[in-house]
Amino acid sequence: MGVKDKPRYKVAVRRDAEDHSAWLVNVVGTPGAHTFGRSLAEAKRHGVEVVALWFDLEPEDFEIDWDIRLGELATTVKMARTAMAHAEADRRCRDDSVRALTDAGVSYRDIAELLGLSYQRIAQISRAS
Repeated sequence: MGVKDKPRYKVAVRRDAEDHSAWLVNVVGTPGAHTFGRSLAEAKRHGVEVVALWFDLEPEDFEIDWDIRLGELATTVKMARTAMAHAEADRRCRDDSVRALTDAGVSYRDIAELLGLSYQRIAQISRAS
């Protein structure tokens, strides 16, 4: 069975409104096909299991489209992901700058002084390139 031939199932996952330590899992459009998990990872594993059991399939024989419903947490998660993306871009810019200064013959100690980092950190960045 090719990848295009695999059936796809939409599975919704949301935090339990009453028990915030649980994630509720429902196969969309399939009443009765539901489970839960104590963590998001566990909920997703259980989601795969419920689809496999409900439709009598092996996990490698279907695909799941996850619909993670975060409710009031969605904004917080979006902000964190945006900040992480910016931080990664900033890290790359910093590392490129350290390499450029090193290539220009500036010492690790002088680069550290200019950038407000330790000379050990400058050496680590330079070695990583």
